[in-house]
Amino acid sequence: MPVSSIRVIRGGDVFRIPCNETDTLLALLRRAGCTLPAACGGHGRCGKCRVSVNGVPRLACRVIPEDGDEVILPPAAGGRILTETLDPPPAPTGESGCAAAVDLGTTTVAVRLYELATGRVAAACAGWNAQAAYGADVISRIQYTREQSGGLSALSGCIRAQVESLLTQALAQTNREARELKRVVLAGNTVMQLLFAGISVEPLAAAPFQAETLFRQPVQDTLLGAPVHYLPCAAGYVGGDITAGLLASGLADRAGRFLYLDIGTNGEMALGGRDGFTCCAVACGPAFEGAGVTCGMMGTDGAVSRVRYNGKFEMNVIGGGTATGLCGSGLIDLAAVLVRQGVIDETGRLLPPEEVPERMRAFLTRDENGNGVFHLTDKVFLTAGDVRSLQLAKAAVAAGVQVLLEQQGITLAELDGVYLAGGFGVYLDPTSAAAIGMLPQLPAGRLHSIGNASLAGASMLALDASRAADALQTAERCRYIELSGRADFADAFTGGMTYEPVTRR
Repeated sequence: MPVSSIRVIRGGDVFRIPCNETDTLLALLRRAGCTLPAACGGHGRCGKCRVSVNGVPRLACRVIPEDGDEVILPPAAGGRILTETLDPPPAPTGESGCAAAVDLGTTTVAVRLYELATGRVAAACAGWNAQAAYGADVISRIQYTREQSGGLSALSGCIRAQVESLLTQALAQTNREARELKRVVLAGNTVMQLLFAGISVEPLAAAPFQAETLFRQPVQDTLLGAPVHYLPCAAGYVGGDITAGLLASGLADRAGRFLYLDIGTNGEMALGGRDGFTCCAVACGPAFEGAGVTCGMMGTDGAVSRVRYNGKFEMNVIGGGTATGLCGSGLIDLAAVLVRQGVIDETGRLLPPEEVPERMRAFLTRDENGNGVFHLTDKVFLTAGDVRSLQLAKAAVAAGVQVLLEQQGITLAELDGVYLAGGFGVYLDPTSAAAIGMLPQLPAGRLHSIGNASLAGASMLALDASRAADALQTAERCRYIELSGRADFADAFTGGMTYEPVTRR
């Protein structure tokens, strides 16, 4: 009996995948290894898995296709993924072969291959995290492993296959064979490292959020025949990526008090210096990654990444083409402009046309509930719900910072510097972040964007295995604060909901 199947079209590729009477299109695509964004984990809330089924727009997570259906998928995500790091100086090891460093991000995955004889970069590869089909954030992915039989195996297999593919590409670029790979050093948040290792993440679904392992003891693992070394984590939601970044930035060895921030769907942060760190994590939600926002998208081609107003609106679009949505940095820029122009008030209300300055009225309409809707272009707009999503995310970051400062008994003025890590930190305009009350206003020279510090720290250990002891010491000197249930965090979060600079509160 013939197997039922559907015809799938993505760009110039046409292929068939089997279907049945019970699985959604999203589940079938996942099984076939075809990545499709599903920020909400396939629960029908985010609208990001929209496809065309027989010419009709449908959500892949809500349709069960039938034999012979034709499905047209949106183009695979394009755009630049950050692999720039605080480069460790070339350090010849005297070893033959090569070693790899991997930054295992929730949204992206980056790999660097190093020649051990010279300590120089031999190749670099990157890709959008293939687990995006299971949810935009770690909470969605934890939920998937709890709800679906074989969910942990599916997520682990998915990410391991992707990293193995990227490593294979890097080896091919340098005409090397897998047997020449001496070690793979991997840094990611705690959930991502656990998923890669195939270890249950269920303990992180509820308090006290204690992972089965923080990777402070070796975990036996290999990839392409080479041993895998995991960066030690500080806590269940402060991972090896933060340990790697503190090590690579040199903050773990510096006197003073420095604030280290890695903001994404999870906002991980640490405050301290060579005497140790106080750290915490806040749930930002996926707004900074473009999910939970009507016209939100990842930082791919077509995303508005910069917005300015100088008598007229100016914007930068990734890839240089037509604007199709807003990525996190563009969303924050736009919000900051609208705050300055009197379109968003300090409570976070997006005003209707008659309540804004005359120069702004042409950009505004009303929705069915009478709320304002701001139109940046005919395709890119901002709703009251979008402003609310950003409000919750930025308030969480501001509140986390405030609690850390209070725990160390210092003020913003006493900070010796703020270090923004990760891709979001590179593209974020600190002036815009300060205007909406997300980050503190600091004098020039005290705010530093340091790129992919997680990859830099992993690179240090790939080149010098003895640095593993420094990484362990850094993780052990991080004092973790669990924010859930804390009255001071709740109060700071409430205060952080206003769209005004931190210094005015």
